[in-house]
Amino acid sequence: MASSSTNKRRRTAADTLYISDLPIGFIVDVSAYLTKPSRALLAVALSAPSSSWKDKDLMHLSPMSTAVVSSQQWDTLDFEDIERELANKLTDDDIFAILKCINAHDVLKKLKLCGCLNIEGHGLYPLRGSVVLEQIDLSLLAKHEELWDPPWSKKISHLVIVPILESIISANDCSLKYIQFPRKWWDSSYTQIHHFIERYNELFNTRDINCSKCEEDMSNVSHWMEYHTHRWYPETRCKRMLNNRICYDCLEPICHDCSNEANSEEFSLQCCICCEKTFCSDCVPVPECVCCSDRICEECEDMKACGECGEVGCSKCLHTCDICNRTQCEDCVGMNRCGGKDCSKEYCDDCNNEEEYNITSCKECHWEYCVECKLDSVKKGGGDRCRSCAADIVPLILEENAKLSKENEKMADLRREINKLKGNLERSCC
Repeated sequence: MASSSTNKRRRTAADTLYISDLPIGFIVDVSAYLTKPSRALLAVALSAPSSSWKDKDLMHLSPMSTAVVSSQQWDTLDFEDIERELANKLTDDDIFAILKCINAHDVLKKLKLCGCLNIEGHGLYPLRGSVVLEQIDLSLLAKHEELWDPPWSKKISHLVIVPILESIISANDCSLKYIQFPRKWWDSSYTQIHHFIERYNELFNTRDINCSKCEEDMSNVSHWMEYHTHRWYPETRCKRMLNNRICYDCLEPICHDCSNEANSEEFSLQCCICCEKTFCSDCVPVPECVCCSDRICEECEDMKACGECGEVGCSKCLHTCDICNRTQCEDCVGMNRCGGKDCSKEYCDDCNNEEEYNITSCKECHWEYCVECKLDSVKKGGGDRCRSCAADIVPLILEENAKLSKENEKMADLRREINKLKGNLERSCC
């Protein structure tokens, strides 16, 4: 009897089904469910590996890749649309292949490289001399992700990217309006960036630009982008690189009068101190904290209103009492905050009068702490506390010892009861 294996047709290479054997229309329909970056990566993979796209003689789009690319408009490419883990793995070869695949030089208007921490900048070469690119976000962070939060890319290089940007602003009919630089480039020692900003400002001065709100001529604006000393860290000479007259979202210019909230609140243009992006009120409101005057856009922080005066404040200045749950600014009601490590207790002046929730301030060292942190300081040595702090803690230690003594007495009574029951049980068994 013949073996059952001989009755089966041997599988050959010709019998193997590849994705390229599927109907083009089917692949195009499937790609419609993908985000733009994922769709571009699919089109790249259907033609050749990313490393092959720099070879002009070998590189051309396959019919299937052409169909996938042609089914989508490529005026915007935002890598925030894909998983951060995938964006972190993309290389310069991947970015180069994507930009070549979608013909970014001629069609791409907005490029946002969120999460692309693995690139140095060579992947942006296809954009050299582009006259359609209007915005490029090189911060590598999401739209409302705080610039002061790590991780930052150690690879991205101004020595690679600035020449590409130079080629863009040098082109006739350049359309570039908004650049968001990486945080690490804000260091004033990068003279190449300083020179580029000067040329960038000169570019705007050659354009016929009118305010999008009042139509006023804006040719007299001298600084469309400039350095500012950061309000939060002035002692470190930390700089902010701000786009002064263009909204990050709509890319519309707004003159000084229309961006002044005192004159026209609905047309205000403000920079968020967290994400360092400039927004007009039509796109993203950027309210001002009543206490510290910092401006934070609503997407970065949901500012709250003080329960007393009704003014809006940020999380640094507006506090919620842990006892009565009232949210108040310190101009209205004083707040008492514990200075203990990893302690977040906050009591308003009204609630802090109760001994149970009392947070006191040492008259000698002015350290504010709650009852639990007082005891914790002594248990851990208390060497960093002054004599006055130690004097305040002594009654608490005595009270703690008294409680322990009572607990020990209860345990001793319970032990005697157990021994008594045990003795009775043994005698009954005998």
